[in-house]
Amino acid sequence: MNPTATLFSQVGEWNPSTILPVVMVLGADVLRRAQSIPGFAPLCIGWPEFLLGLLARGRSNIPIESPCTVINARSGYARTNRSAVLEHLLRSHATEPARGGLTVTFLYTSQRPGGLVNDVVSYTALATIVGQLIVAGILPSLGIGSDRILSITAAGTVLSSAAGLLVRRQQQREIHTARDVPPERRDVVCITSGNGSAEAVVIVNEGGGVRIEDLAACRAGRLGFLATFGLGLLVALWAAVLMALTTLDPVDAWCVLALCSAGTAYTAYAARQWQSGAALGFKFVEERKTVVRADKVMEVLMKAEEVETGVGSALLPVFFPGQLRPEEELWWAERKQSLKATKAM
Repeated sequence: MNPTATLFSQVGEWNPSTILPVVMVLGADVLRRAQSIPGFAPLCIGWPEFLLGLLARGRSNIPIESPCTVINARSGYARTNRSAVLEHLLRSHATEPARGGLTVTFLYTSQRPGGLVNDVVSYTALATIVGQLIVAGILPSLGIGSDRILSITAAGTVLSSAAGLLVRRQQQREIHTARDVPPERRDVVCITSGNGSAEAVVIVNEGGGVRIEDLAACRAGRLGFLATFGLGLLVALWAAVLMALTTLDPVDAWCVLALCSAGTAYTAYAARQWQSGAALGFKFVEERKTVVRADKVMEVLMKAEEVETGVGSALLPVFFPGQLRPEEELWWAERKQSLKATKAM
């Protein structure tokens, strides 16, 4: 007998419903990265473990993957960023890897961030959801499987999207609780991954925006009673879906596993994307966007200091923690006098 034919015959007789619940709790790490900016989500692996992780931590904010620092250009005070929103903002301006050099991007705003704006990641999620449901509905009419394929797929999709939207609501709450920048005040804040990084972002709030340092602190991420109850309810419903998976016929189980793989493919794609300021809800004035780029980091910092007083001075100890050259020390000493004059105003 042909060994290959024997293998396929055994696979066809095997019922994967016995391992589907196990598969569904794998891959939470990738899902956490994909849901760092939460929203609609297709049926995929990892949701039960993802939700249990949120409940165990008692916080809705997702741990960031790339540590970065937020520095006030006026005071020089630096704090560690804990916000996935600011992480995405910085990484979305990443430049192509190079042997040296630095890119500093200046973004200007005078408005509070609004709701998240749909982008290619969101549209891809919706397209995947629609595709999964259409295929799950068509398969029984083609004589493949039963209506349970659609019921399981629809239930998993509803629970996935409900969890994503609940976490999104918590993330938007974090933005809404950040303090306003007074109309007469001008806040200039730098975001950088530190020495050795190839990019930095400077956000200039010209009154009316929110304090970026409040966003970086991520103080509003703690789950309240209603959010905790909602996540607990979703975990219980997911447990019911996992139990239903164990009762599927072999054909139904294979079909659900195939549809789940499409959701997993989307999750892997979303985990590799960094969403831009517009998609995150920031209302930057594109006409005023300024990009300073050079192969020598010191040259970039000097130019950045000329664009916005205090920016280069704030970034200088990050990129040059050691002793400077005499001519560099003289140049920065003169700029510090200008900064003192600005603070006195």
